[in-house]
Amino acid sequence: MKLTGVVCPMVTPLDSEQRIDEAGTRRLVSRLIAKGVDGLFLLGTMGEFPMLVEAEKERLVEIVADENRGRVKLLVNVSAEGPRKTELFLKKAVEAGADLLVLTPPYYYNTRDPKEIRDYYLYFSANSGRPILIYDAGKYTNNPLPDDLLIELSYQEEIIGFKGMLFNHLPAFRELTGRTDFSLFQGDESSLDLALQLGADGVVPGICSLAIDPCVQLYRRALAGDFQGARAIQRELAEIQKTVYGTGGRHWGNGQKYALSLLGICQEYIATTLLPVSESDRGEIRRLLEKYAID
Repeated sequence: MKLTGVVCPMVTPLDSEQRIDEAGTRRLVSRLIAKGVDGLFLLGTMGEFPMLVEAEKERLVEIVADENRGRVKLLVNVSAEGPRKTELFLKKAVEAGADLLVLTPPYYYNTRDPKEIRDYYLYFSANSGRPILIYDAGKYTNNPLPDDLLIELSYQEEIIGFKGMLFNHLPAFRELTGRTDFSLFQGDESSLDLALQLGADGVVPGICSLAIDPCVQLYRRALAGDFQGARAIQRELAEIQKTVYGTGGRHWGNGQKYALSLLGICQEYIATTLLPVSESDRGEIRRLLEKYAID
């Protein structure tokens, strides 16, 4: 079945020792499912995956799979610097309950030929035992995915979709829109409405661990053809994102966790090296939650 809808790239609830906060994780999963999310995406950029130790990543998947109980699709990012590390965690993610695997190109070292990326995806599509969603994160991997390669890979049976900034891949977007066997997901939070209007199958907004209600409403309005309504919600999301992430994204990770802590969902501990959210920014986040009645 084709993957569509709102897939939430979950923050990873942590305790003060950077271990998985099990109670917070379960509350967050239950909240997102109750509010209508179509899929849960673990260990993406918003999930701080490069900073977490392998044992905690595996534990996160186990906890979420147990709390989810098959109600929505569970996507797990298994990306690593190279194939051996990817393969080791991939096996653990599958054993722990992943329904789909999310995979970036290998990172840190630049590839010298696109065939390196092609062979990487072909190997895992043939050997993973789960459908794969391609995740283009060229900003972080140093290995952006060329459009012609994305189109080629889309015809592999086990590669079922793509998540990225679709407007950075217009030739591929035009070619792949409307396919019944391949899904296109917009990750850029500034243009969710436009991507859906032009044929995207779903959205993966980083802010939706917190602002799940407007994300679901935006998608459903676009699905119903109410693009003016979707555009109005897009403007609201822009304000929410700007306030929670801070100017220049200075607290992109801990701002959202702070907001979730105010809702009693999880603690605000992070694995990344961001500076603490200032008292003035905390006040702005508190006022935002009241303004938009986020619960």
